[in-house]
Amino acid sequence: MSRVIQTLIILVVVVAVLQWFVPRWAADLVANELGRIDHGPRPSVAVTAVPFWDLLQGRFQDIRITAKQAQVRSLQIHQIRMNWSNGQVALAALAKGRLGIRRPGHLVMTIVLTGTAMSRFLAKTGSIVRPHVDVSPQGIRLQGEIQLAGTAVPLDMAGSLVKSANSQALIFHPHQIDGVALPVLTNVQLLNVASLHLPLPLTIDRVRLERNQIALTAGN
Repeated sequence: MSRVIQTLIILVVVVAVLQWFVPRWAADLVANELGRIDHGPRPSVAVTAVPFWDLLQGRFQDIRITAKQAQVRSLQIHQIRMNWSNGQVALAALAKGRLGIRRPGHLVMTIVLTGTAMSRFLAKTGSIVRPHVDVSPQGIRLQGEIQLAGTAVPLDMAGSLVKSANSQALIFHPHQIDGVALPVLTNVQLLNVASLHLPLPLTIDRVRLERNQIALTAGN
């Protein structure tokens, strides 16, 4: 075998190893950075960048992230599924623990929240005392107490969940309180995605209610 062919074989092997290693190294950096935001179990991260040297400039075709039982600030998220495509980050800064986004690309994220998590989140906001959120495909039921003139008044509301006009927040529309239909539409903000301080500004595209779960899809 000629020296040229041997050199080519070695080069191919080296490129193949780097193509395998570099995206995994970048995925590990991304997982470490997410750990600064998400204080739950370590997320699963997969990075696609072909050829791998594009990634050395921070460019990538796709980053897929899955996190379960994520803890973002005071909100516990049952599951996060994220697909980020055709973006670019500052890789040197990421290696030092700082996420700098050079090109946002296209990001789609699905967040699944449970009624229990929403109850705990609302309790921490302090607007409703001892809140309890029930979620079903038919709508939302919110129970708790509010303070009126220093007196705790029981509250039992049922209604629908929609996104706000600017697509930044989850809005609860009570249709009835204590079984009595409301003559005027009332809004109660349950969650604003801007309060999560995510690396990219996102807007809510869709809200879906399931049994004891709220699934919202957001993107940039």
